[in-house]
Amino acid sequence: MNWLNQPINLRRLPLATLIGATLGLIANLIVYFAARAAGFEFLAPAPPTNEPMPLPVVAVIVSTVIPAIGAAIILVFLNRFSARPLRAFLIIAAVVLVISFAGPFTLPISFIEQMILNVMHIIAAAAIVWALVRFTAAQ
Repeated sequence: MNWLNQPINLRRLPLATLIGATLGLIANLIVYFAARAAGFEFLAPAPPTNEPMPLPVVAVIVSTVIPAIGAAIILVFLNRFSARPLRAFLIIAAVVLVISFAGPFTLPISFIEQMILNVMHIIAAAAIVWALVRFTAAQ
């Protein structure tokens, strides 16, 4: 895996970010709407009263697109300050994914709903990481 030791092509980063965010978003929306059709509500506390309400679709969109942008920014910094940016990126992405699993477990929802949300985290991470690595690795 010599490509892990190469610098990245920053000119391809915007397209890679768009591809990763789009693929992750489409897949997550499919899971979200399938779960909602099956009767899952994904209740989450709504500010300012913290009254539980069903998770809106905009939360799925934001929770997929913002991490894609954040991952791209991290990759820019790693390319600048690391001799092996892709290797470091994959390690960081794995750690962030594992940490992200804690979020759904804090929600007052069923275990199966928590697991569905964590599957959505995996989907977003896989799409984003795949696209960023696939399209920015120097060739």
